Amino acid sequence: MNSANFSLKNEPSERTIYLRMGGFFEEREMMDFIRVYREATACYGGQPHLVLADMRPMRIASLAATHRFGELIHEVRQRGVVCCAHLSSSTVQRLQIARLTREHSGPGDVTIHVTTWEEARAVLAAERRRWMTDAAKTPVPRRP
Repeated sequence: MNSANFSLKNEPSERTIYLRMGGFFEEREMMDFIRVYREATACYGGQPHLVLADMRPMRIASLAATHRFGELIHEVRQRGVVCCAHLSSSTVQRLQIARLTREHSGPGDVTIHVTTWEEARAVLAAERRRWMTDAAKTPVPRRP
């Protein structure tokens, strides 16, 4: 099995979280990711923000890790994520994420599946333009 790894970059000026997940996640590794994710997004205080989730290097996760990830999806949708560009090269992974988002986000899910980095950035730029006028009325978050 591949060990889990992730990176996360918060760009408050873009109101965007860039994350990359790779390897096979057990529950412990997923909980580590969730802790870092929550710390990075705390600065938004429930205000609208975007996510680019690059999961091309990620393998199928354990059942416990998948459950935790689903809980996180539900939480972040309630705390301001208005669009998540999900970058994946695996049909199985796209189907798993679609199931998780359907179960944890409901019919109005904000996940958009993309196949290239360029497409992901274009999707987020369009979403940003769509709501940035309203978001500009609130202060720009600061890095934690």
